[in-house]
Amino acid sequence: MKSRLLVGAFLFSSLVFAQDITFVNSDATRYINDKIFCNGNVIIVYCEKVISADEISYDKRTGFVCANGNVSIIDEKQNAYFFDSLSINKDFSSGRGTNVKIIMNDQSRLAADKCTLKNGKYLLENVIYTPCYNCENFGELTWQVKALHVTFDPDDEVNYQDADLELFGFPVLYIPYLSRVSPKVKMKSGFLVPKFSTSSRYGFSILPQYLWAISPSQELILKPIITTKIGHVGWIYYGLRFPGGEFNADTSITGIQSANKADNIDLKKIRSSGYRGHLFSKLQYNINEIWRCGFDIKLTSDRYYLSRFPFFENRNEILESSANLEGFDGRNYTSLKTSVFQNAEKNEYLPRVLPTIEHNYFLNCFSGTLGLNAIFMNLDFNNNRSAQKVILNPFWRKTILLPGGQLLNFCGIISFRGQKISERKKTNYDSFSDFTPQAKLIWKWPFFIYNNDISSIFTPMFGVITAGRRKKLDIFEDSFHEITDLNFLGENRSLSHYNIESGDRVCYGFRLSGYKESNILYQFTVGRSTELTKLPDRPEESGLKYKNSNIVTSLDVYLSNAWTITTKGSYSSHLNQWTKFETGLNFFQEDISGDIMFFKGKQCIHNSFNAYSFVTQKYKGASLNVAYQATRTTKLKFRIVIGNNDNAKHNNDDYKLITHNWDIEYINECISVTFTIERINRRTGDLKPDTRLSLIVHMKSLGF
Repeated sequence: MKSRLLVGAFLFSSLVFAQDITFVNSDATRYINDKIFCNGNVIIVYCEKVISADEISYDKRTGFVCANGNVSIIDEKQNAYFFDSLSINKDFSSGRGTNVKIIMNDQSRLAADKCTLKNGKYLLENVIYTPCYNCENFGELTWQVKALHVTFDPDDEVNYQDADLELFGFPVLYIPYLSRVSPKVKMKSGFLVPKFSTSSRYGFSILPQYLWAISPSQELILKPIITTKIGHVGWIYYGLRFPGGEFNADTSITGIQSANKADNIDLKKIRSSGYRGHLFSKLQYNINEIWRCGFDIKLTSDRYYLSRFPFFENRNEILESSANLEGFDGRNYTSLKTSVFQNAEKNEYLPRVLPTIEHNYFLNCFSGTLGLNAIFMNLDFNNNRSAQKVILNPFWRKTILLPGGQLLNFCGIISFRGQKISERKKTNYDSFSDFTPQAKLIWKWPFFIYNNDISSIFTPMFGVITAGRRKKLDIFEDSFHEITDLNFLGENRSLSHYNIESGDRVCYGFRLSGYKESNILYQFTVGRSTELTKLPDRPEESGLKYKNSNIVTSLDVYLSNAWTITTKGSYSSHLNQWTKFETGLNFFQEDISGDIMFFKGKQCIHNSFNAYSFVTQKYKGASLNVAYQATRTTKLKFRIVIGNNDNAKHNNDDYKLITHNWDIEYINECISVTFTIERINRRTGDLKPDTRLSLIVHMKSLGF
């Protein structure tokens, strides 16, 4: 509207100017002393606002504009204001209006009987506010607030007095006084919305939150956790922003009343310490355009604490605390890092990573890429064990396009390694230094096959990888490799990305893809490798124990735009069985979507200080996820996971319910409501099976 009026103003040949007011249009104009009177279809541009009314007068001496009859204002932010009558001064700091209606640029609406503007503050009487615009249900708005008095300070806050909150036309909450920060205010101290939850583990929980805005760059949030079953937690967050970086710290502490059953060694240690708590802290500082430094601390008093209380939704099982210095220069990267770990489960072999230096350098050379990966690692284990290692991996890679569309990928690496082991107890590892040259050559030849309206691409693949034989075991490069559909053509199948495998082998397979027009129909990959030299000792579960490796496959079938089948597996021709297998069905339609997955197999946990020590675990199970869009605003979600339970009290072959949860979501343009019921079956330490209920409500801002 504003742009249309401004165009009209530009074309109007007889404009009237009065200081910062432009009278764009009126049917009749009169001048009496220092006043201008306009009648009939009056339009003016005033302080970057477009005002229209049946009658408008302007007093040059007082600087007041008075408008009557169908008064409307479009401001510079495209907010629309409507009045029966309006009197306002030239800088919009004081004035008065009647029968006020406002439509804001985000479609929020407000109505009031009277509006008084005094010293830049809006005083409203008998106010109705709602962010709802198109979300009427059963003839009623989703929610609205009615208040006798509202004070709005654009530079400070909005205050509601004697307010009622209505949901779907029914009053649900009376609020004597409510205050919220104005959108112009970047930071202000005050209470945040509290959080409520209930659980069979900790009972009913409330998390009140108070934000202390210390300065424009500092904030402190007090957020204690109060529970009815396992005591209370003091929890605090501090954040600081400064030129070039930021720092934050999140910490909590509580007594030992939550560990009230000391029925194992870990809980006895918790009770003897007298407290439980956590500390998460992070610093990041940009030294210049290339270099940055910082630290990331994650510590907890015990491995059950973060799961015991309602802290964070997503938690890693292994907590890493680290300090680092990093440099980025184009494709090149340099880092110095040191780390310590806390594991959710016992693991005496988890090391402390003392300063580790890594540098990656890349250079275009002979139409390929010449690079260097240099690493110095230093690990400190328990039981007086330590290890240091130096790695230098210069390499050159190049992809060659041969006649007929054939692709030839070449990679040459010379790995220099030096390792020193210091330990009280003798293991299979020794100090050594050596170098291992490696060359990899992978050939691919895509064939295009056309059959009516379906086209297929058949790509045979063959590779040769040769490397010098290693005579020493490497503590940093465990002997547990696993072949998958993604790495059977790779030079490194180890869990460690620092590894360069030894020995000679060939790898082969093919990929078949089908397309109809521009839509993919299916993709099938199969491959394996054959060792040409003496095999290292590997577990059965790796798929690499024998000369001919397991056959690894993956199949994706796109039945339609809505249905997809995904399957992966590892088949042992020696055992005549699938050692790992998973398959799933994914579906997506307008109203319903989800997936179902079945999985079964074995995995190994490797002892870092004993190359031939593996713990084999069986796993099997199924998962189901479903989301149903019941209406335009309502969605139902369901998730369930069942599988073998690793609890020693149960048979590892039995299926147990691991977790399931139900979600109901109601979302429109002015409110979001999520109700969740979740069951988690876990028995370890002081963690017992837990049923949780949560209700999360997000309402569109109570403001202008």
